[in-house]
Formats: sequence, structure tokens, C-alpha cells
Amino acid sequence: MSKYVDVYAALPTSTITVKNQMNAIFTENYDYTERNFHLKNSRSVYISYFSGLIKQDLLEQSVIKPLLEAEFIPTAQELGTIISVTHYESVKTWKDAVAGVLEGNVLLHIDQLDPVIIFLANKKERSPNDPTTDYQVYGPKMGFIEDGEANIAMLRQFIKDPRLKTRQYDLGTVSNTKVSVIYLEQYCEQQVIHHVDTKLKTFDRENLFNYGELSKYLNEHPYSIFPQTSLSERPDKVAYSLLQGKIILFIDNSTFCAIAPVTLMDMIETSEDQAFLGRWNLLFIRCLRLVCLFLGTTLPALYVSLVAFQPELIPTTLTISVAQARVNIPLPATAEAFLMMFALDVLTEASIRLPSFVGQTIGIVGGLVIGQAAVEAGLISNTMVIVIAFTAICIFTLPSWEFVNSWRITRYLLVCASALLGLYGLVLATGFLLLHLCKIESLNKPYMFPFAPFDRKRAMAFLFPKR
Repeated sequence: MSKYVDVYAALPTSTITVKNQMNAIFTENYDYTERNFHLKNSRSVYISYFSGLIKQDLLEQSVIKPLLEAEFIPTAQELGTIISVTHYESVKTWKDAVAGVLEGNVLLHIDQLDPVIIFLANKKERSPNDPTTDYQVYGPKMGFIEDGEANIAMLRQFIKDPRLKTRQYDLGTVSNTKVSVIYLEQYCEQQVIHHVDTKLKTFDRENLFNYGELSKYLNEHPYSIFPQTSLSERPDKVAYSLLQGKIILFIDNSTFCAIAPVTLMDMIETSEDQAFLGRWNLLFIRCLRLVCLFLGTTLPALYVSLVAFQPELIPTTLTISVAQARVNIPLPATAEAFLMMFALDVLTEASIRLPSFVGQTIGIVGGLVIGQAAVEAGLISNTMVIVIAFTAICIFTLPSWEFVNSWRITRYLLVCASALLGLYGLVLATGFLLLHLCKIESLNKPYMFPFAPFDRKRAMAFLFPKR
């Protein structure tokens, strides 16, 4: 656009000049539409817009028809006395005018008056449906849609408080993606708000289409395999996060929002946990998730280290059973574990990418057929199939899918350590893993909080939340 006009220059008052420049900017766009007509006092009027982005009938009835019937045209600031569309504003620069048209609005210019942008965008929206990815047992069956403003309105149904604040940014020099930041004043720390505001104002990339790009930009440890922001498409979970002092980021054209800062404990708990009537039920569920996280990550590595390096640590009866199962297995325990983990991850990805009515069938049938055939062919032992199956079930008890992927990668690293040094390697790798988790931060908040650094009050609140 800069080769046609000075983007920060003021728009001229002549409709002919504005029309010529807009034609040059939007050349070779068949959906770009212009309207020219004269008022009763012979003053020319120029209107431009993209035909598929505006409410065409509203433009005809509320803007063009009143202008043609008007006897007197006031200033641009008093244009609302004639047209029945009240949401409009004057534009001062070419950048604002072009951006307004690209967003699906109408540029109206009456000769010798300041041009105005009339907000008649016809956004393609759909009704809120059940969350398809962020599934819940309890809670409202409502999920976000692709419109950021509609998502914020949905969120205000859960938090009816004037302290709920919103900010908007246009990110990407080419995409001009709208990003909304929502937080609850007096709950969210000011340094977190300032940090996010500074990062978003200095965003200098050409495009922004998804939360992955934004999260990598906001993360303080972009090379860590653990997510430092959480994604959700559920308004009840987001409302619960706001009450915990977190910041929410909405991106237009996405059904998910990003939640930050997050900790490892935030990845384990969900807002629907509060629906449990008994505190002991909630304690059991959260402890179960922690135990499943540990088993789902370390069990294959523990199997390799014990079978291949320290079989004397296994009880005698179990040792005989494992040895009998591996009598005719040609592969070592390490190769056996890698092969089964790889097959499990392939089946998982295949079931996700396929259509829903096929994916579930492929996952079940593929797992049964491959596992049974591998055992009968003598490639894999029965014990290894049980270990991998239980590992998969354990790790999928975690509510965050991206968090699950991080531990899937960690599982491979622990098996490598066990294959090199046995049980000692597993303990050493687990220690390095804990050090890494204690080191990383999410928007300056420790990832292992409230256990490292230890906060007794917050730790007890995680295990025994107040009713």
C-alpha cells in the first residue's frame, strides 16, 4: 500500500482523489465494489466496500436511501442525524481507511467532508456447540466460536463484574489479526499484565494465524517441551482461570483461547473438579492423575531398566513369568519398548487425523490387531503389550492434550536413559527432568508452584480446595 499512498497521510476531501487512490490500492479485486451518486444539492458521494463482507440490505436501507432523500447534509460528525446506522467514526489516515474496508466495513465519503467508516461488517458466525476437544463430564455444554467479540460476550455471562477488563491489539503487518486480552482486575498481578502488554505491542511479524505462534512469542522458554500456556474452548474453564488471576488471550477465527500463566498443577486440574460434592472425591481424582502421570511416563523405562539391566530387583515369581514370556522374542527389551511406543503413537495420530466416525474404529481395531499379531508372531512379549497399554491409559487421564504430548516425548527420553545406564540412568534422567521443571517459568511464575517453591497454603488448596 505504501507504493500508492503515504499510509499516515491525511485523506483528501475530494471524492475523485479518494476514489482514484482506492482503485489503485484494491486493483484486481473482483469483489471490491464502489458506489457513486449525487445528493439533492449535487454534492458527490463515494462509497467503497467488499461485497461479501458487509450487510448489503442494511447499506441500501440505512445509508444510501436516507442520503438520497436528505435535503441538508451536516458535517461528518453529525451524519448520524440522517443515516440510521449509529456506529460510525471519522477516519484521518489512509491506513485507517484501508484497514476499515478490509475488516468488512464501508468507507463513505461526501465531497468536501471528512470520510467516515460505517461499521456494517457481516461476520460469518455459528451458534455455540458442545466443545469437541476440551470435553467435560459436568458443566455447561457450550464452547467458544470463531468470533472474539462473541466469545467475550459469552464469558461475561459467567463473570458479571465491572472489574473484568478487555484490551485489543492488531498483530501481524500482513494478517492484522485481532487479539483480545481479558483479565480480572485485582485478581491478576500488574506485572503479568504489563509483561503481556509489552510483548504484544512489540510484535513485529508479518502474520499471526494460530495460538502456537503467539505462545512461542510469549513463552520465556520456547525450547522447552512443556507448554507454558494452556488452551481451552470452554467458557466455564476460562472463567475459573480468571478467578485464579490468569490472563486470557482470544484470537479471531479460532475457537480456542490461551490461558497464562500456567503451572504443572493447572494442567492437572479442571474447572469441573469443583462439581464433586465430596472433598475426598476431589482429592482422590487429583492424586490419581498425579500417579497416572508418573506411571504413564516412567513405566516403559522402568520395564527396560529392570528386564535388561537389574532383573535381580524383580520378585522371583514375576521374574520367571517375564523370562518365560521373552523366551522366543528376538528383540532386546529396549527395541521392544521403542517399537511398541512408536506403534502406539502412530495409532494415536492416525485416529486423530481421520474423520471421527472412522478414527475411533481404527484406534481400537488397529491396537487389537497389531498387538495380537505381534505377540503371535513372537516379536513382542505379552508383558510388553500390557505395559504399553497401561501406559497409554494412564497418560490420557490428563485433561490437557498438549500437556499429554509433552510427556509422550519425555517417555522416549527416559527409555533412552534406561537403555544406556539402566535403573541408574532412569533415576538420573528423572532428576534432570525435575530440575528442568523447577527452572522454567510461565510469565515469571514458577512452573512447579506451589510445590517448588513450596507454599503450604496453596498446596493444601490444590489438594483440598475450599468449598
